[in-house]
Amino acid sequence: MVNRFYNKLIYKVFNGRCWLCGSASFRPIDLCQDCEADLPWLESHCARCALPLASHEKYSECGRCISKPPVFSQCLAALRYDFPVDRLIAGFKHRGKLGYGSVLAQLWLNTVGGDIDTVPDLLVPVPIHWRRRWQRGFNQATVLANHWSKALEIPVCHALTHPRATAPQQELSAAMRQKNIKHAFAFIPGSPIRGKHVAVVDDVVTTTATANTVAAILARNGARQIDIWCLARTP
Repeated sequence: MVNRFYNKLIYKVFNGRCWLCGSASFRPIDLCQDCEADLPWLESHCARCALPLASHEKYSECGRCISKPPVFSQCLAALRYDFPVDRLIAGFKHRGKLGYGSVLAQLWLNTVGGDIDTVPDLLVPVPIHWRRRWQRGFNQATVLANHWSKALEIPVCHALTHPRATAPQQELSAAMRQKNIKHAFAFIPGSPIRGKHVAVVDDVVTTTATANTVAAILARNGARQIDIWCLARTP
């Protein structure tokens, strides 16, 4: 009873509460130290696509990237798409809990943000169809791009559009994902990406179908190097 009263008092005074366990937090993000430590951090992973690997060699490439390298140069992710990250991202995307997105974006900066070898010239958020954006009220990739743009002083460039409505990718198999996004994205003429190092921003990378598709579009339109920045990578 005393602890519950204490937590409520701290939250009212300092406006700090852990999104996962509800305990009071004096930290600059709404996540306590214990819950942050317990998150499914991305440790051993493919150096190219960030696929989680059983190997302890952090920077080795997976078999798929060796046999068929993706268009993008590298994927920078902070977390595995696993509990409770999956619930935080779902709350952010589908229930409008923008605070979840802010916490996850800051965690990315605190971990992956310090490992960027070459800072890109532009951040390009993966677009969503206008109907889905109208339903949600925002594009989660744009929210993340704006957060990282402000922190790293990198301009956001809306170089892509999503003219064709598609089924949600998370409901489909790998083969269906590739078919689903065929002709789903288009380049916006005049976008200043020619000769530029570009980082494509998305919330989750699963099969790399979307990442590779948009990277190919940007490459065809003159981007010099394309990286993928995302919160989480699916095992």
